[in-house]
Amino acid sequence: MKRPSIWPFRHIGLKAISVAVAVLLWMVVSGEEPVERGLRVPLELQQMPASLELQSELPALVDVRVRGGATTLSRIATGDIVAVIDVHTARAGQRLFQLTPDQVRAPFGVQVLQVTPPSVSMAFEVTASKEVRVVPSVEGTPAQGFVVGKITSDPQTVEVTGPASAVRSVTEATTEPVLVDGARETVNDRVTVGFVDPTLRLTSAKAATVRVEIVPAAADKPERGRGRRGDRP
Repeated sequence: MKRPSIWPFRHIGLKAISVAVAVLLWMVVSGEEPVERGLRVPLELQQMPASLELQSELPALVDVRVRGGATTLSRIATGDIVAVIDVHTARAGQRLFQLTPDQVRAPFGVQVLQVTPPSVSMAFEVTASKEVRVVPSVEGTPAQGFVVGKITSDPQTVEVTGPASAVRSVTEATTEPVLVDGARETVNDRVTVGFVDPTLRLTSAKAATVRVEIVPAAADKPERGRGRRGDRP
């Protein structure tokens, strides 16, 4: 099959305009007096190993010192400059990663001079998972004369994933509250399942259908009185 030939002068007009715009932009930027500015930019982790969990608090922002034309710097928007740490070499335990100007993504015409802090300490732990039971949360009081009866959940168990130490200690998952205020009959609700510990998560996100039986309260029946010994009618 014959390949179509590539014609170098195809769309020559558009190519000429692109070159002209690039040259004009370069002239504008290079003609400005360079200025320096301090910025707070996001910190991003790349290539996180699937077998590890980040345990330590990571700063959401870091400080950078940049240089560039005043016009260029004034047009910088959130996310245009990002500090990046590659953690593919991370292992379980406390680790220290350097953060240099070369690890900061910046637009054309912006030079990164300094990053603060120059290093970031992180603690990693091995990922683990296991099955735990779902314990529904119920809030409110049924109508007068009724009480909460049997409470069931479908599914009855879920798989939790997270740092090994946290997974070992957790025994149950909870749900968002099922409200039974004023209820006179069984309440069925589909609710989100989760954990109190923010380091834990469901292996696969799912909701649970919770059934709360509302039953009549046991009536107080007066006991039949017996005559005291020695009493006579």
